[in-house]
Amino acid sequence: MNKIIKSRISIILTSLIVSYFISDVYENILGFILILSIGVIHGANDLLIINRYSTKESNKNHILLFFYYLMIVIIGFTLFYIIPSLALLAFIAVSVYHFGEQHWEVNLAGTNLRSKIKLSLIISHGLAFFIIIFMNNLLTVNEVLASFYISPLNYSYLALSLFSVSIVYCFLLAYNKILRNHFINEISFFVLLYILTLNSTLIYGFAIYFIFFHSLLSIKDQVKFIYNDDKPTSIKKYIRSSMPYFILALTFLLIFYFFVDLQKVNLLQIIFTFLAAITFPHVLVIEKMYSHKK
Repeated sequence: MNKIIKSRISIILTSLIVSYFISDVYENILGFILILSIGVIHGANDLLIINRYSTKESNKNHILLFFYYLMIVIIGFTLFYIIPSLALLAFIAVSVYHFGEQHWEVNLAGTNLRSKIKLSLIISHGLAFFIIIFMNNLLTVNEVLASFYISPLNYSYLALSLFSVSIVYCFLLAYNKILRNHFINEISFFVLLYILTLNSTLIYGFAIYFIFFHSLLSIKDQVKFIYNDDKPTSIKKYIRSSMPYFILALTFLLIFYFFVDLQKVNLLQIIFTFLAAITFPHVLVIEKMYSHKK
């Protein structure tokens, strides 16, 4: 059993044990704490990344890139206010790509895989994650969708979709020589993820994946890109640099929270709106970061 499988088993088993001993309310609280701490921090240094690769191109682009970044955040919030259903669907679609990209950028570092195969892997991974977490928390998911004026999902359609995506994913892993070494790792990961999300709340299951299998890996890649290494001193610099943006983001969330009628708006709706607005520009920044690393 390799280190990757061992670490995944350890994380998910620990998460399952924790969820067994606490109620759904505390699962959600723990999930929110993880998302609003490490999760937000992992996207709080986007401007440092912009500064890094805009310096590589030309300094005059820095202000323009910063302006574009803010505009995308504002557009994200505006979309959720004007056409919430389209905004949420866009958030899910972008997250499918973003989660898959992070996963495979880490696993395929230093390899030469054709772009079409890599894109298929990225999308398949992201789809599999979201379908699994939606299937195993369907009641909560449909409540969230209803708050965004989206029709409820059907379990049978989700199960069929998961089967189809799994076939494509397994074929890609088995067909390509570079990917065969990842076959057991990927299958075991999604089996463990299925068990976790089946036995936990939507927020808790999402938070475990988002933090331990996405955000921490992303932070490591970002630190390497910004500081050219991932030593503890560089990680400390990264965390210190993220604090102003982290505090600003949470302040904005609190303002949003207090000015919204909680009798009419679901708390999950607020959280997903907030995450989506900062995710849209973050995905573009990370995509550009990886393109500069190649």
